[in-house]
Amino acid sequence: MTKHILVALLLAGTAACGNSAGSPEEAYARGVAALEADQPRTARIEFMNAIKGDPNNSQVRLMQARTYLTLGDGVAAEAELRRARQLGVKSAETAHLLAHAYLLQNQPQRAIEESKNAAYKHAAYAARMRGRAHVLLGNEEKASDEFDQAIAANSNDPGVWIDISRFRRANGDLAGALETADIAVSLDGDNVEALVLRGELTRGQYGLNAALPWFDKALQIDPNNIPALLERSATLGDLGRMTMMLEGTRKVLSLQPKQPVAFYLQAMLAARARNYELARSLYQRTEGVLDETPAGMLLASAIEYQTGNVEQAMKRLDRLVAIQPGNRKARRLLAASHWRRGDAGRTVETLRPLADRPDADSYSLTLMGKALEKQGQAEAAAPYLARASHPQRRGAPALLASPATKKQLALLRDNADARPNHAPTQILLIGALLSGGMGDEALQRARKLQADNPGAPDAHILVGDALGMKGDFAAAAQEYRKAANLAFTEPVALRMIEALQRSGQGASAAQVLDLFLLQNPQNVPAQLMAASRHMEASKWADAIRLYEDLRKRLGDGDAVMLNNLAWAYSEQGQYSKAIPLAQKAWALDKRNPSTTDTLGWLLFKSGANKRQGLALIERASRGAPDDPMIRQHLDAARKG
Repeated sequence: MTKHILVALLLAGTAACGNSAGSPEEAYARGVAALEADQPRTARIEFMNAIKGDPNNSQVRLMQARTYLTLGDGVAAEAELRRARQLGVKSAETAHLLAHAYLLQNQPQRAIEESKNAAYKHAAYAARMRGRAHVLLGNEEKASDEFDQAIAANSNDPGVWIDISRFRRANGDLAGALETADIAVSLDGDNVEALVLRGELTRGQYGLNAALPWFDKALQIDPNNIPALLERSATLGDLGRMTMMLEGTRKVLSLQPKQPVAFYLQAMLAARARNYELARSLYQRTEGVLDETPAGMLLASAIEYQTGNVEQAMKRLDRLVAIQPGNRKARRLLAASHWRRGDAGRTVETLRPLADRPDADSYSLTLMGKALEKQGQAEAAAPYLARASHPQRRGAPALLASPATKKQLALLRDNADARPNHAPTQILLIGALLSGGMGDEALQRARKLQADNPGAPDAHILVGDALGMKGDFAAAAQEYRKAANLAFTEPVALRMIEALQRSGQGASAAQVLDLFLLQNPQNVPAQLMAASRHMEASKWADAIRLYEDLRKRLGDGDAVMLNNLAWAYSEQGQYSKAIPLAQKAWALDKRNPSTTDTLGWLLFKSGANKRQGLALIERASRGAPDDPMIRQHLDAARKG
């Protein structure tokens, strides 16, 4: 709500009510002032006091309705608006507000119809509500038209630009979303909704730490703003500041005792601490509100898996992977569930889109290899196990990595040709072309997508992926940089680092990794990459610090990580720590030549058990006869 409107309403309300001290009129004035200062909870209390003293004042009812709309309570807002109409307020003066109330109650069609009755002076607001309604109904073109009408009606309303920014972000146009969010902030630098939105966008654009000042500023204006408190708490959690995250969620629950996102964040915190029973209890308090959201589905599945309810976990994960086939966490957890049930075939089927990616993680590669071995496909398993044991430089991956069949590819082409301006359809086809090795066609289509959607990071990523497939990593890095300027996310950062490294720009790659970790210090893939770089540079203490931090968070289930940590400790002469870690790594993956060699070499070199050490190194050599390091260890052990 803009300030000049509030001032006008304040004057109108004062004229209608009078202005005696300590009267309902004074409570009304304080309420308007609180709403003007973006403090709707304070305003609600003041308007309640005014209503108690003067229940038939239509202006107070109208302002209370606006307050409820700001707080997101559509039911209460509708009740106040209907009471205001009974008291004489014309429907044309409330139609835009009632449409908003309907939207908050998830009744978009009613909102559209009601908004048509709004007076001309409320045209911008009414158009915004119709735009939001069409978004909910999936009518993107109609939504865009309504938002254009809102701009034409009142381009100085921050709410117009906030709605447009959210619309553009939902459609992948992050450049457009950033531009319009900045317009909203420039029109009203104290608009809490605009500040929170800018913080959300900044989190994706630059990183977690960069987003916090936006949420902090919003909370300076309205310390009890629920969206700002939740976004700040979620950001703090991702930064590893768990105590502050918990404080934020507790404050939210003190203001809104049944707030589901607050309980979700607390459940996530409990799950990270591996207290899964507590996590289950907390998640159940969301009362199913988040059960159909990807985040809720993934957390609930993880809790079920960790507490032994594998079947329940799989039901959710099957649906989630169908909705989001590129969700790596969901796919890994689903594969682990199949493996726990002894279904090697489904494990392979689920993991293949991950394991066949050039940037596959060691866990997926190891489990893929084990599942293939269980099926009696030792020869097919060997490359996956070798990749898991020897992390290597990998090329830029496609967004959709599982190769499509000829029939699937033909269908994707038909769909893309039928909808040339529908970016999601084009992205699916380009990803399939990349994963099928058709780089030239992929690059051609990606270039067109990029030209049509310069504000969409995925378009730049796909061009970079196609260039990387053709071996032009320097050009690929430039495309990833374009994407990073819009959204410096994990996929973009890791792609850029890889492309820079492959194009001989090692120093720049290190700078990108350092910058990403500065903003996202808890990011696991980036931390693993940093630890690996410390290992390569023989910075053993730094590698140990990172690996030990990851162990606290992830446990001892990653053989490669434990193997590397054991090696780092051994290079510092700390065999009492190194050997038990090497034994754990080997126990997890006894068929891996790398874990076998590490344990054998440490036993031999330390003198703890030279005979067993030699036997293990010989076994590793049989598994990887061309590995130069294993060969070197074998020669040294036989001589010693």
